[in-house]
Amino acid sequence: MKRNFINIILCCFSIQFATAQDFGPFPKIDKVKLLNDLELLHQGLDRFHSGMYWYTPKDSVYSAFEAVRDKLTKDLNVLEFHKLIAPLVALSREDHTNIYRPQIIKETINKEISLFPLKTVFLGKNLHCVLNGSALNLDEIALEGKQIESINGETPKSIVNKIGNFFASDGYIRSVKYSDLKDFNFSTHYFFYYGEVDEFVVKFKNIEAPIIFKAQKSSAIREHLKTRYVTAKKDEKKEVLEFKVINESVAYLGIHTFSNDDIRDYSKDKKLSVFLENSFRSIQAQNIPNIVVDVSQNGGGSEGNEGLLYSYFGKNYQKYKKVRTKTQKAVLDNGTDKAIKLKAFGPLERLLTNKKMEDGSLERRTSFGKGLMAYKKAPKHKFNGQTFVIISPVTYSGSSEFSNMMYSQGLATFVGQETGGGYLGNTSGYSKALVLPHSEIKITIPALQFVMNVENKLPFGRGVIPHHEVIPTFEEYSKGENASLNYILENLIQQ
Repeated sequence: MKRNFINIILCCFSIQFATAQDFGPFPKIDKVKLLNDLELLHQGLDRFHSGMYWYTPKDSVYSAFEAVRDKLTKDLNVLEFHKLIAPLVALSREDHTNIYRPQIIKETINKEISLFPLKTVFLGKNLHCVLNGSALNLDEIALEGKQIESINGETPKSIVNKIGNFFASDGYIRSVKYSDLKDFNFSTHYFFYYGEVDEFVVKFKNIEAPIIFKAQKSSAIREHLKTRYVTAKKDEKKEVLEFKVINESVAYLGIHTFSNDDIRDYSKDKKLSVFLENSFRSIQAQNIPNIVVDVSQNGGGSEGNEGLLYSYFGKNYQKYKKVRTKTQKAVLDNGTDKAIKLKAFGPLERLLTNKKMEDGSLERRTSFGKGLMAYKKAPKHKFNGQTFVIISPVTYSGSSEFSNMMYSQGLATFVGQETGGGYLGNTSGYSKALVLPHSEIKITIPALQFVMNVENKLPFGRGVIPHHEVIPTFEEYSKGENASLNYILENLIQQ
């Protein structure tokens, strides 16, 4: 099995060199310098990333790096090099591990590069046109909402299997590979993989003949959108916490972030603790038997808020088997460039809140700081009724931890799509930026591995899988309707 895994990785890397591509007017970088960058990347992931080998075996990662070294036989520009190393970063299978191209890339793409001119969205695994930014005025054919079956002879699923390797997702969760490619992210990632393409032959479902679109520069796409569509005014006030009583038997809690900063800036309650106390007091006073907790747009935030929300539903227990860092300090040295030091904790935190293990790693103590327990204090207005939790690929980090606890303890019925965060936990906190000196590509490497104490209820490497999968239609998506909430009200709650 392991040998097959390695072969699959090597096959993916070999495919990338099958054809030459044009990635724009970027200068070539000496291959020796790129090999030095590659060595620093390997050391950074190997020595500092605490969860690097959670899902991908160490020998598989080493083999993948060796395959790239073998391919670095000539000078490359920054995007050609990016195409090689982005899949290596994605082998971390941890969505807190990110790769960033130099600022000049974004500026050049905006000014000089021609792209796929349609704004798109994946609903499930189906790709839909949202807006037509091309030069074609197709008055007789409304493309908005139309499902795209193929682009230049390739299905969207086949394309995602390629460009999805440019960014990590937790474990083996595939839903993120689709959901992250919304709006013009699909166009830019298509360019990062295929290079500049002059035209796109697009086959739409229920339109007999394919439509050919010329690639467009960003300025032209913006102009076409401006003349073709009325721009909706943006709501300046961002609702991050919502509470409403839908009817006498159902209350809705929209917890759209766990970020204390966002809650302070955009919520009238200023603190999640205040919002939850007020909401659950009202629910108890009105004797409402059903709660819908919506974390489908919650990408995480401040540590501890997931436990605060959970405290209104479940008993206290040790939610983490362990919280660990591989090392306090990693020194990266390719023998040529200046050594780079990556540090996890400050001196006091390292000594007071962590203990050193025999293998040199550090593990969080139970009696200091945030600890390992689900929460610190039980709330006054605990809920004992029926709970539904709405999830999606955006449900990540802290909100996925909340979902993991609720799912593991059997405290809720889950509706929507698989979470973007892994059921077993994540590697996140104390991320450090590694800037490769010659390509100037930046990789953020997380140091803190959170291993959750969950029941063995889901496949290894997956997120929380909903009891009822709900994928919105394009009409629901375009109108901003909450398809999962509608499903719960219409099918799961007895009125």
